[in-house]
Parts: sequence; structure tokens; C-alpha cells
Amino acid sequence: MASLGGGAIAGSAKAKARRGTLLSSEEMTALLEQKTVPEIVDRLRGRSFDVFLSRLSADNIRRGELEFLLDVSILAEGLIFRPYADAQDRKLLDLWLESFDIDLIKNFIRSLVGGQFEHVSADNALELVSEFKLTLVDQDRLLSAHSLREVIMSIKKESLRSALSAALPSAYENLSSDDVDFDRAEFQKTIFDLVMTIDRFYLNALYDAVKDMSGQAGRMMHMIVGVRVDLTNLYWIYRARRFFGLSPEEALTLILRARYHADFDTLTKFAFAEPDAMASVLADTIYSGIFEFNEDDNKNVALREMKLESRVSKMLLSTAERVFISGSDGFQNVLAYLILKEFEIRDITAVMESVRYGFDKNQTAMFLIRTLSSLEKEMN
Repeated sequence: MASLGGGAIAGSAKAKARRGTLLSSEEMTALLEQKTVPEIVDRLRGRSFDVFLSRLSADNIRRGELEFLLDVSILAEGLIFRPYADAQDRKLLDLWLESFDIDLIKNFIRSLVGGQFEHVSADNALELVSEFKLTLVDQDRLLSAHSLREVIMSIKKESLRSALSAALPSAYENLSSDDVDFDRAEFQKTIFDLVMTIDRFYLNALYDAVKDMSGQAGRMMHMIVGVRVDLTNLYWIYRARRFFGLSPEEALTLILRARYHADFDTLTKFAFAEPDAMASVLADTIYSGIFEFNEDDNKNVALREMKLESRVSKMLLSTAERVFISGSDGFQNVLAYLILKEFEIRDITAVMESVRYGFDKNQTAMFLIRTLSSLEKEMN
């Protein structure tokens, strides 16, 4: 096995140290006890994302701007590790950070009709990480886009641009947030197709980057990405069959070409099973129980889907935690830390939503990605 370079060891040590700065279970519980979103923001000041939160006005905190600033803070975390990476690891890190480009493109696509994403906020937030350059898109063209066609034409990579152009019906090429006269159901299907095309492009590329890596570090990076690939394929098939009424054959056309433990035979059996019997296909796999629901779950579709998304995220979280538990050094610790940081941000966002809309705090805590220690005591 090849020995690790000094950069890899230093980057690994930094990732382990940064892991210790994540919000503790007690601190997350304290956030959940706050009465308003500004109070939550005040409790978060002084942490790694403080430079981003300082841009907010305490009297006028807008949801879209706040969530975007938190997302950008993950990008800044990733850039910290770039000086420690060798050529291969730097290429993988840059590809990992390309997920920011991906999310930005998807947000713009959704916002053109929904109007939920603030372009000006995006531009201002990107100034805070000036050393980061969008690689998939032309930033100026994207931020000034007013139609789906303009968003697609802002993409630099020809293969992705062509795939999205093929998935965009001519009737929606120039659709913008000012339009009101269109078939919304058909348009939602178009948005679904475009988002799926983007995700397939990114996840296939990410898996290609790790599948042939050698050594323990390579195997762990393969595991981190591979579990995500499997869960994505299973989740897409599940949703296609249960919610979109697609046939098994149609559902299988949606999946990634990448495979990890869930090979094509497993995915085929999963697709051809009735929705309520899908879980049995996975009974002898590491994904056992994720798609299993009881009668009460099936009576409340919204809660059932929240439970499913929580299980998927918890599986990805435990995969990242396994990397740290192994105790080995290597760039896999950097990827594992960035996953934990992403999930921390998602939990903070969920807590903010709960406080903003007055949701039941105990129920919110149950669906956080990281189980709070107070819940663990109740469960035991």
C-alpha cells in the first residue's frame, strides 16, 4: 500500500479537528428551544459560518437568503482543505465542491416559475468565497438568466448542456417567472426531468472519480460515494413507482449507470416489486429497513416520506461516521467531514423551519438527521 503524503496526513488531521467543532447534541437541542429565527441566528454567531451570518439584518432575515448563506459556508469549509490535497485528491475535492454549481443550477431552474430563489443574494454570497470559481456554469450568464433556455445556455460543459437541451420541450424554453398561462402539471414533469438529468450527470461523474481508487483511503471514498449512489437509485425507483405511476421498465430508465452494492439485478427486482413489497427485496442487504413502513406510516403520506428521507440521510451520516471510527488517515476524512457539515446545516435549517412555523419540537427532533441525546435517552 502506498504511503500517505504529508499533505494527506495534515488534511486528515484538520478534518478530524474540524469534526470537533460541529454543533453538539445539546447545542442543537438549545436551538430547537428558541422562540424565533433571529434568536437561532444569534446562537450560531461566533461559529465557522459567522462571516456569512454577519451579512444578515436581524430585523429582516429572509428564509432564502439565510439558507443560501449557510450552504455557501459549506463551500468555504471545503476550500480550507484544498492546499492539503495532492493532484488526485484535489481533482476529487473540486468535483465534490461542484455540487454547489449543481444546486445553484437547480435552484435557478425551480425559481424561474416558483420565484423562491433570490439572484441578488446568490451574487452577494459568492463574493464571500472569492477564491471559489463556478466551474460548470458562467456565473454572470446564470445570475442574469430569465428563462430555462438561458439557464441551460449558461452551462459550460457541453455534455450536460446537450442533455438538458434534449430534455427541455420547446414550449417551455422561454418560460419565465412572469408567465402564468401554462400547464403546471406538465411543467412540473419537465422540471423533474431536468433536475434528474443534472443529478445523473453529477453522481455518475463523482462515482467514476472514486471507483478505481486503491488502498484503504480509496476504498473508503468508494464506500462514501457508492452508498450515496445506491440510495439514490433506490429512492428514484421508489418515487417513480409510488408517486409518478411509472412502470418498472420506465423507472429503471431513470437510474444512474453507476452501481455499488445494489447491482442491476437488485434494482430490477426492486422496480418490479409492488410499492408495499419493495422493502422485502432489500431484506438481506445493508439497506434493509429503509423502505419499510407500518400501517400508521401509510396513513400519513407526508410523515412517511419525511421518515424515508430521514432514514436515507441517517444511512449516509453513519457511513461518514464509519470513516472516522476506522481511525485511519487519508483524504476520506475530508469527504466524511464535509458530509457531516452538510447534514449539520440541513438540521439547522430544519430547526429554523420548525421554529418559524411553530411545528411540534419533539416531532421535529425525531426527523433531524443526527439523533439528539435527549431522544436517545427517551428511546432507551
